[in-house]
Amino acid sequence: MTLKPLSYAVLALLLSSSLLIGAWIFQYGFGYAPCQMCYWQRHAHKAVIGVSLLVIIWQLAKGEGLRPSARKMGTGLIILAFLGSAFLALWHTGVELGYIEALPSCSGGDVDVDAIRNTDLLGSLEKKIKPPACSEVPWSLFGVSMAGYNAIFSLLGAAMGMFAIGRSRA
Repeated sequence: MTLKPLSYAVLALLLSSSLLIGAWIFQYGFGYAPCQMCYWQRHAHKAVIGVSLLVIIWQLAKGEGLRPSARKMGTGLIILAFLGSAFLALWHTGVELGYIEALPSCSGGDVDVDAIRNTDLLGSLEKKIKPPACSEVPWSLFGVSMAGYNAIFSLLGAAMGMFAIGRSRA
């Protein structure tokens, strides 16, 4: 089975969409407030989704008339977006583990969501709410945080793209 540029774009779209939906489930379904770096990683996946959609539409519109170099360029753009996501996720993981110092915007604050829910909602809009600190790990599985899993899956997505480019040469 070969991985062609069009099928890679579809896989990339599904992978980033799944990761983004998973983040929203953790946020809205389980109440895990995202930090500033979490939002940055979400933006990277939005870029993967957007580029993947453009590549899919472009390849379906052009069909076989699309030059191989153009197909590789689309795949390369998706790979770059995944590598951007992996970079942000690895940076976030380094901050969580204490290897890298967090930016001042990642200092976080004490957000008491229950106090906001139990008070006047309109009055709570006047309060400044800061996201949690980027160095906090709100959830982990087998010692790997959400940022760590994002790094793993983003690197996997980039590796699949490199495989697709390598297979298209043959």
